[in-house]
Amino acid sequence: MTKVGIIGLGLIGTSLGLALKRTGIPGLEIVGTDKERDRPSKAQKAGAIDRSVTRLVEATEDADLVIIATPSAVVGDVMDTISHRLKEGCVVTDTGDSKKVVLAWAEQYLPRHVSFVGGHPMLGGNVNRAGGPQANLFQDRPYAILPGKTAREKDVKDLTDMIRLIGAKPYYMDVGEHDSFVSAVNHLPVLLSAALLGCTSKSPSWDDIAKIASDRYGSVTDSASSSVNAEDILRCDDGAIVHWIDAFIQELYAIRRLISDGGEDRQAVLDRLLSEALDNRIRWLNDLVTPESVARASALRERLPTASEGFMSLFIGERQARRLSGLNKDKGSKK
Repeated sequence: MTKVGIIGLGLIGTSLGLALKRTGIPGLEIVGTDKERDRPSKAQKAGAIDRSVTRLVEATEDADLVIIATPSAVVGDVMDTISHRLKEGCVVTDTGDSKKVVLAWAEQYLPRHVSFVGGHPMLGGNVNRAGGPQANLFQDRPYAILPGKTAREKDVKDLTDMIRLIGAKPYYMDVGEHDSFVSAVNHLPVLLSAALLGCTSKSPSWDDIAKIASDRYGSVTDSASSSVNAEDILRCDDGAIVHWIDAFIQELYAIRRLISDGGEDRQAVLDRLLSEALDNRIRWLNDLVTPESVARASALRERLPTASEGFMSLFIGERQARRLSGLNKDKGSKK
């Protein structure tokens, strides 16, 4: 018999249980637990787990595989609690979006006789999260794999095989790249949403603005109501979020410059920019992003002003800003 313990029975944890059950693995037993009392019974009724338990150690005792499907913030506490009850040869994995700190927790809390292999199912823009837990939630989706220092090669292979069995695509990533990319697509939208709400709500005319705000304003600021909080953003930040904020400032400043100084053809250029943005969104939603499209975007970025040039030109003009930036680069190269 193979025993799997799932800690956390939200969308991801319950969907993993359903997906594993669908594989038809002989002798598979799945035990689940969650701090929210109603979730285990729902997961069991849906067929995602065979039985539920109230204590973490009951879900992990004698387990061959333990899946920690909780928010990243509490993964360390979970590891600390279950560490003394994990049998030799057990494989532990997680599903969180912050990997550098989770790998450090694994090294700190988990005993050497278990393998920790970090995991992160990447749910794309065309996945229906509102539909609740689904056995096919991971179908054809990338599933990041980030082995810890204690991970044995066989265990990494076994987890990779399991990921393939549930229909996902194993995706090996460097921890720094992973956390940077998560900052770009999970955390930056929250900050942009907060910034838009900030600049509009601080206006003396906010009471009038609020009355005419449309659904479009609501959808753009929706990320401000997400479950991502300051702790999530700062926990996995290693300078990445600042990088992405600077990159966004460059994009926004390029649009500002186009509108203010674009000349007679600015409408055509702005139309093309908006059209390209829509095309990129459609490609993303339909999983059609290609290396060629990424290369074109990188080439465009090379022609954009740096964030520092953008800020300086607000005050001293674009030509002087570029000249000053060039002088600073020359000084740096002489050091």
